[in-house]
Amino acid sequence: MSADSFAAELAAIAAQPATARSDAYIDLYTRTANTPESELSSDTLQRLTADFLDAAAFSDLNSTGGGLVVGRNVLAAFHRLLSEARREEDGEAAAAAADGDNDAVMGGSSSSSGAGGSRPRRAVDDVDTRINLIDDALERLQPKILSFEEQASQLRILLSSILEAEHDWIRAAQALQGIPLDGSSGQRSVTDLFRLRTYMRIVRLLLEGDDAVQADIYLKRASLLIHSVPGASSRSFGTLDMSEAAASADLSAAAASSSTPDEQVTKEAIQEGRELSLHFQLCQARIYDSQKRFAEAAMRFHKLSYIAEIDPSDRELMLSAAVTAAILAPAGVTRTRILGTLVRDERTSNLPAHQTAILTKVFLQQIVRPKEIAAFEEMLAPHQKAILVPSANEKAMLAIAQAHETNAASGDSEMDGGGASGSASTASAPSKRHAPRTVLERAIIEHNLLSASKIYTTITLSGLGSLLDMSPFGAETIARRMIKERRLVAEIDQVEGVLIFLAHGAEVGGEGAGAGAGVAGGAEAGGGDDARRPAAGATTSPLADLGGDGTGPEGSGDLHSAYTRRWDAQIGRTASALEDVFQRINRIGGVVSSALAAAAEASSAPAEVAPTAAQA
Repeated sequence: MSADSFAAELAAIAAQPATARSDAYIDLYTRTANTPESELSSDTLQRLTADFLDAAAFSDLNSTGGGLVVGRNVLAAFHRLLSEARREEDGEAAAAAADGDNDAVMGGSSSSSGAGGSRPRRAVDDVDTRINLIDDALERLQPKILSFEEQASQLRILLSSILEAEHDWIRAAQALQGIPLDGSSGQRSVTDLFRLRTYMRIVRLLLEGDDAVQADIYLKRASLLIHSVPGASSRSFGTLDMSEAAASADLSAAAASSSTPDEQVTKEAIQEGRELSLHFQLCQARIYDSQKRFAEAAMRFHKLSYIAEIDPSDRELMLSAAVTAAILAPAGVTRTRILGTLVRDERTSNLPAHQTAILTKVFLQQIVRPKEIAAFEEMLAPHQKAILVPSANEKAMLAIAQAHETNAASGDSEMDGGGASGSASTASAPSKRHAPRTVLERAIIEHNLLSASKIYTTITLSGLGSLLDMSPFGAETIARRMIKERRLVAEIDQVEGVLIFLAHGAEVGGEGAGAGAGVAGGAEAGGGDDARRPAAGATTSPLADLGGDGTGPEGSGDLHSAYTRRWDAQIGRTASALEDVFQRINRIGGVVSSALAAAAEASSAPAEVAPTAAQA
């Protein structure tokens, strides 16, 4: 069909009355769109469609007054034709997949032509052509959006579905973002269910496109509606009983004044609300995971793994995500509680062996070596492997540390004679890593530091750096941040270069939660017993002769035997302390006895003098 003949038909239809124009316009465009691609190319179809919409929908004749009905009917037919083309394409794809499966089973090739055998291929059957047609229609519709708001929303939903099928997540989300959902226009009624459905679809598409920032914005908007939608309210949120959801729906039905007759509170609406609430929880967990709020993400993933309405394979994936997030969470009380919950979950035994091994070792607060996390690191998502960006303060402190190391290295090179001492110092050179590079490195370093607090009472910063495979400055920075965030109870003696674990006394020293410095307190009370205090940097732990993971220097002995020796040492120290107390009592016993004797003589002297005075 040529452009001249098409324009002539449009002009002839415009002369008809309004009651007949709608059907005439729709019939013309249907015949044009069904023309085979060999006779009507994609570019020609797009030009004819633009002329058609300008004349049949967006002209003053068909967009104002009584002709507005014609324009709306034309856009509805345009949307319907593109939707049918998409459904036919999906049907052909499904048939082709089924034929491929049959060919694989039968070992031959199929000669069926599918749906395309009964009709030649059209230009509208091409995905890119449909996308261009809808984009052009929305652009031309924008000046008259108030008159065609409903039709524009339907076109945007269709465009989003097409882009989503092509895995163009961000553009699909942007298509839905153009739908007015605040109801400010007043041209059409929008229910809370439709708003929540659209918001959650936008959130899901943004998460697939790795845009967690925008997804969080729309999730917050959805959170304002989650409690007003039947089946997704707080009374049924996170429950598995549909009767509770129905009861909640009955309570919210009276307040739902915006509901339309086709979306009354029904069982289907309740079920959809329930599904939307599950999508809300899942998206919330994924956003927390993307924001590196791993503790919150682990709790929500673990909660979702118990919901029976979710497919068992998906529940296992959520349990695995909960374990991964818990391992990556910052070391502290919250993380320990989450790890305990996951370890007690019997389903974790079905997870990969390297994942359960790390989970068990982290829960038992054992030292984790770098080689043990290689397999676990491979299963992390890209955002979980992201490189950490240091803050301005950390950059300044890093520059100071590097300058200090440079000065120290130059001083050592001048003092060393290049003999055996120089070679020995080179062999024992400390690590040059000042900060963790990734989220996993930070989590493991913090975990190992917390594990060290269960083994040592005091440790030098250089020794801590060797344990954590970091420079002394980096180890001090990690410890300082954990102390500031109240995740580690310790003190840093920068003069002596020693880290003192204060909470260790409750387990080793036996003198209360604050007795990590109890050795110093005992020295002050004991007067001349300062010699009993360990030197700066020395460890008073009974496991000092063991490695950080509880093994001896020769690999002999496991963690259980180490704790047995630790308990024996604790008993010995307690007995020694009691002996010291007994000896101190003996030393001051003579003084106490003399004082008691003097007090007794002083009290008896007036009793003897009193009768003498009476006799006188």
